[in-house]
Amino acid sequence: MKTLTIVLINEAYVPTKVKKYASLHALIALSNKQLSRTVWHFLKDQGIGSCQVAATSEEATSRMLQKKFSLIFVDYDLPNMGGVDFIRFLRMCDGPISEAFVVMIIGAPNQNKVVAARDGGVHEILGLPLTAHLLDVRLSHMISRPKPFIRRPSYTGPCRRRENVRIYHGTERRNPAQAIS
Repeated sequence: MKTLTIVLINEAYVPTKVKKYASLHALIALSNKQLSRTVWHFLKDQGIGSCQVAATSEEATSRMLQKKFSLIFVDYDLPNMGGVDFIRFLRMCDGPISEAFVVMIIGAPNQNKVVAARDGGVHEILGLPLTAHLLDVRLSHMISRPKPFIRRPSYTGPCRRRENVRIYHGTERRNPAQAIS
């Protein structure tokens, strides 16, 4: 039997199905307290094992020393360090925390911010305003289809490709002699 709950996001009732994410432990590192509370309530309603909130990168770092997190929400404009630098720091850490799922929340997304977040090593990027549906879809996708994790000198994080590359198995019709050098 499936349970149905109601989540309050932006003063609108949105029905969602409860999911079993009891094994996940979330850290919400957002500078906006109201947004942190909203994400916290959403995650709790979705069955997340535990949730902790931090308002600065220093507070988030101290919480990471106390507990092992498998899901981290980070503000792009995180005080003291910045969200992208915090993610890079996270990816350089030893242990399972370096491979935790990371969701970057950007208040006013633009191409430079999105590219910086992607190159910093995030799994998903969300722009404001957030909706319960958007959080649910991205969380479900991220957990059910994890991306391969890459460790290279120039980059550490999930594979940045958004789709599977298909290999062509037909006959080669191009002439190798005409290839552009």
